[in-house]
Parts: sequence; C-alpha cells; structure tokens
Amino acid sequence: MNKTVLAVSAALLPFAATAAPNDQPGAPGYTYIQGDYIIDGETGGVDADYDGYGLEGSLTITRHVFINARYDWVDTDNRSLDGNRGSVGIGVNDFYDYGGADGTGVGYYGQVSYERLLLEDVTGNGAGDANANGYGADAGLRWRVHPRLEINPHVGWVDYGDVDDDIDLGDADGMRYGVRAIGQISDNFAVTAAYESSDVETSRRDIGFDDEFRVGARLNF
Repeated sequence: MNKTVLAVSAALLPFAATAAPNDQPGAPGYTYIQGDYIIDGETGGVDADYDGYGLEGSLTITRHVFINARYDWVDTDNRSLDGNRGSVGIGVNDFYDYGGADGTGVGYYGQVSYERLLLEDVTGNGAGDANANGYGADAGLRWRVHPRLEINPHVGWVDYGDVDDDIDLGDADGMRYGVRAIGQISDNFAVTAAYESSDVETSRRDIGFDDEFRVGARLNF
C-alpha cells in the first residue's frame, strides 16, 4: 500500500506544478495532494468497526474545472472483510465573495465520477470477494469562514451497479454525505478532520460505510 501511495503522489507532482490558478481572492484551491488516516467507521450489514488509510489528489484544469481522484483502504476489525474504494471524477466550481473579511467567502462545486468498489472475503470463509464499477455525482460547499479555516459539507449519490464476483450481492446504490474541516497552517500545508457516511444497499445486503471519522494532512500547490 505504501508503494502505491508514493507512486500516485509522485505522478501528480509534475501536473500540480503547471495547474491553472484560481485568482479570485479567498477562493479555495483545487490543486492538492492529501493523505488520510481513517480512525474509525462501521461496515454496514456486518456491524463491525473498521479503520484504514486514504489518498486523495485534485488538479485544477481551468479556473472553474478540476479533476479529482481518491482511493481508500479499509480493514474491518476482528473479521477478514476488507474494502477498497476508488473514484476518478471531473467537476466544476465557482466562488462567491459575500463581502466579509478578506480571504472569506463561499465556494461551491459539483462533480461526476467513475467509481470502483472491492469487498474482500464477504462470506468470511476466504471464498467470497465482490467488486463493482459504477458512477457517482456529488455537490458541496467550501465555506471559508476564516482565511485559515474552511468548512466543506457535501452530499452525493453513487450507483455501483451489480456487485458481483465470487458472490453476487445484486445492484448497489445509495446516498453518501459528510462534512470536512480544513485548517490552513501555511499557504501550502493544511490539516483536515472529516465525518462521512453512506446509505448504500443492495437487495440482499447493506454495504454502506457508516459513521466514518478521518484526519488528514494536505499539501496545496
């Protein structure tokens, strides 16, 4: 896993150096690399806690267009069930300066994404993996309440399609939502804390990731 994180980060760095800046005063940036530690969550359907790691990267294409990629590795406590979640998306954004203090305002965005889900050893006997490929759509706010503090509520919908491999779980879709706080330590470095949850189900099983808490560090470009 560590080799994958380093490889993805290294691949993004040259593109970040040439990204188009957003020159609106106070507007949040969309070019960054972030690593997360998933402190705790609960796997839907099996009532077990999990933890894990995440990696996210975003790149500004034009002032109002960005691309985003994210990958999470989660490990369920006291069970063999593990999960990998990935997405690659493209989005649009804008920023509204409502006349507050310098460096404050509300950014807003929407994006569509390709989604990948892998559940390892769903049956608990080593013989039941399930994976799916689908699509998602998300929208959110990036509220700069202070030049050094941002609040990011977001909500979305994901449709993984048929979750099938060794075991057929059926079609999976549902809502996902959360909120993230971003504390800007310097112009290039920030720390984050987030709560996320999802209500993703199939006709046979709840496969959502619920009440997830994560902390992270972000490098802005």
